[in-house]
Amino acid sequence: MESSVIEQVHDEIVAQLARGNERGAMDYLRSRFSELPEELQGEILTQAYLNAMRERTERMKAINEIQEDSVAILQALDVLKAEMEKGAKN
Repeated sequence: MESSVIEQVHDEIVAQLARGNERGAMDYLRSRFSELPEELQGEILTQAYLNAMRERTERMKAINEIQEDSVAILQALDVLKAEMEKGAKN
């Protein structure tokens, strides 16, 4: 019984993904999740957690780069402002 449920879930997820329907694949997995063996549920949850952490790390890196670029721009603007003020005094 377990193997047929796993096969059904697997086959449907593969079919959804083949159609480019990632959301449909996830929705289907959610709808059948409790029918899967606990060990497999644990593996799926672990992979989902790790993927979420990788995505979060990538977002945090992007935010950090934007912040660093912003600081560099602000510093450049400060230099330009000082040069303009110097030029206005002359």
